[in-house]
Amino acid sequence: MATKNISYFKRFFLNPFLGLKAIRILPKSYNVFSLVKVIYDSFRYGKKYSSELQVKVGDTAPTFKLPNAVGNNIKLDDILQTQKVILIFYRGGWCPFCNLWLREFQNLLPDFEKANATMIAVSPQKPDKSLNTEEKLDLKFQVLSDIGNKVARKYTGILKYEGNSKKALENVGVDLSEYNNDETGEVPIPAVFVIGQNKKILFVDCEGGDYKKRVEPKSILLTLQQV
Repeated sequence: MATKNISYFKRFFLNPFLGLKAIRILPKSYNVFSLVKVIYDSFRYGKKYSSELQVKVGDTAPTFKLPNAVGNNIKLDDILQTQKVILIFYRGGWCPFCNLWLREFQNLLPDFEKANATMIAVSPQKPDKSLNTEEKLDLKFQVLSDIGNKVARKYTGILKYEGNSKKALENVGVDLSEYNNDETGEVPIPAVFVIGQNKKILFVDCEGGDYKKRVEPKSILLTLQQV
């Protein structure tokens, strides 16, 4: 039975300890009105962008080579020689809901390892920003940089911050051009994929453009236990 996905907006407040760990990477002061706009945009983007998945179960996973947090190139094919891969696309370390989500995945790392699976998290932010995310959250898996969302486009949809939405994000301390080293304002729609050692996709899921909603990490564990 699949595990129901729930809103991380609720989870953020249901577990204040994890919530505080998630937001400590963010600026200490906010423009309150802009913060309300950013939250409102999550509902609007949820309606505008559906799951936007580009691949399905049974497809061959698009291969890639991306730099990790310290600039070393990581090849998907190399990892698949010995382990299955849980591939996560997230918006960036500036997003508290992404941080909370990644921490929950990390809590399941021992169980994933028992199922001979390792994790890779991919965002469009620069390697130094990925390193900041990795260190702040004390992550124990690969965090890769996909500048320009070139790999993300092969797996999931792309959401674009522009106009008042982009300005509101900047007013709460998030300048995407600084994080991502480009001016597009684009971020991937969060999604999760499980890739078998034969490069076939075993699991896909995405909650669409409402960034408060995320795939439940335990769903991936159930899939791995059934393989």
